[in-house]
Amino acid sequence: MAVKNALDNYNGDVFLYYGGISRNGYNLLSKALEVKIEKKEKACLILVTYGGDPDAAYRIARAINHHYKNLEILIPDVCKSAGTLLCIGSNKLIFGDRGELGPLDIQLSKPDEMFESMSGLDIIQALNALEVQVLKSFRSYLIDIKGGCGLRTKIAADIATKLANGFIAPIAAKIDPVTLGEHQRAMQIALEYGKRLNLMYKSLKPDSLLKLISSYPSHGFVIDREEAKELFNNVQAPDEDTKKLYLWARELIEKLSMPESPIVLDVADEINNGEQDNEQTDEESSEDN
Repeated sequence: MAVKNALDNYNGDVFLYYGGISRNGYNLLSKALEVKIEKKEKACLILVTYGGDPDAAYRIARAINHHYKNLEILIPDVCKSAGTLLCIGSNKLIFGDRGELGPLDIQLSKPDEMFESMSGLDIIQALNALEVQVLKSFRSYLIDIKGGCGLRTKIAADIATKLANGFIAPIAAKIDPVTLGEHQRAMQIALEYGKRLNLMYKSLKPDSLLKLISSYPSHGFVIDREEAKELFNNVQAPDEDTKKLYLWARELIEKLSMPESPIVLDVADEINNGEQDNEQTDEESSEDN
């Protein structure tokens, strides 16, 4: 089996995390780490996720750090939001051709909407757009009033201010200060966890954390391998052995859609258990014959 050969040749332990980043997933991975008796110095985490809880992402990164000196994260498909945060807590990203990261913005529940979420960037971008529109409206009114009526600059500026305020105030009034505070706190959480993980692993290039938090226009924006190299210090394509792990993960993704509860596996144990089940089935078939 190709994946078994890859596991034998890979100088480390391999785990799979497939699904949302959550406390449940953290507990499952912690259990898998704790029951593994003979550990190597290095671990590879195959990570496929649309994101989730940033607290859990931080705990997962720290948990692996407790057990292994080095962590490599293999990205065979989507790895968004809290998944990107987890990647900051690694020594190397093994980035498959179909892998992608996303911005480090946190998803929040929409007010008055069940089972719907919005990006932590949404309200910040709305405020930035509002600020640009205020300045644009003020300049436009000031130039028109000053040039058209010949009024003094101070009087023209006062009138322009009132006109701009009358245009913008009803829009600004719709922004809930409580919601704004929640968004700012969410972004601060991502920033602080990112700082702590980067301090341990030195995984990011200068200013990359701020770029991940605030420089992308949408939550789903694709950060491919080439762009990831501009943000992270150590990003590589799969080599001869990790390519087999990548292809194994791709097979799993194509057979099994994103689960509601995360799937966490010690890949070596899963492969060995599968072989034992096959051998047992063969033995039972021989006895029947």
